Amino acid sequence: MKVFFNTAICPLYREADPNTEHVDEAFYGQWAEVLEEQGDYCRVRTEYGYEGYALRANLFFGDYAPTHVVTSGFGDLLPEPKNGLLALYCVPRGSKIRIVEGGTERYGQVETVKGETCYIHRRNIMPLEEKDRRRSEAEFRQSVLDTAKLYLGSGYRWGGKTVGGIDCSGLAFMSYYMNGVVLHRDAHFEKSPVLKATTLEEAKMGDLLFFPGHVAIYIGDGLYIHSTTALGGVGYNSFDENSPIFNKGLKEGLTQVATIF
Repeated sequence: MKVFFNTAICPLYREADPNTEHVDEAFYGQWAEVLEEQGDYCRVRTEYGYEGYALRANLFFGDYAPTHVVTSGFGDLLPEPKNGLLALYCVPRGSKIRIVEGGTERYGQVETVKGETCYIHRRNIMPLEEKDRRRSEAEFRQSVLDTAKLYLGSGYRWGGKTVGGIDCSGLAFMSYYMNGVVLHRDAHFEKSPVLKATTLEEAKMGDLLFFPGHVAIYIGDGLYIHSTTALGGVGYNSFDENSPIFNKGLKEGLTQVATIF
């Protein structure tokens, strides 16, 4: 059964219990398949293939046809096409919404999952087909890095995928997802079929660096960006021993370098 998430951020848990591990976050307007119902929870498989338990109240059992994706850190869905009003929803980057005829030059008219009418600034969204469009290799690599940098300063949150808190695999996932490529949600090279092994010497901007239980995005010249508890969130480290941001443990612990090219 196909359902849609009807809350800004829907936590996914390891079990049908909020006191178990927080494994992921699904966003407004994304879809999932219900695999099992268990009391107030449903075990779901998200549109990107990840499984977890979601609170049933956060799911919409009906049809929805998103047309756009939210590109700002968070986007306000306003009751009228103007500022100064409290948003009805504040949805994170990666959320999917349906833009319908109407609105203004500045604000697009949104039909929500529940059929309500809201408005969002057009600069905060882009068409889904644009998110998934094919780019040259150089453009794609630059866009992946540009997306990752949008999360600089975000705190570390296990299972998180927003500027409000994000983990290492969440950063890698969102950097690729917002550019039309789906990676496995966790930091496992072998679980993302799109990835191919390469070497650090051959690595280019946007390639992925894997460590035991950790993943980072390579920038070049030994520099990489990642989300780590050591930094308190998203920041930079380097393989260069002479750099003030050199991380000896990660240099010695590198297990795999991967690319989609």
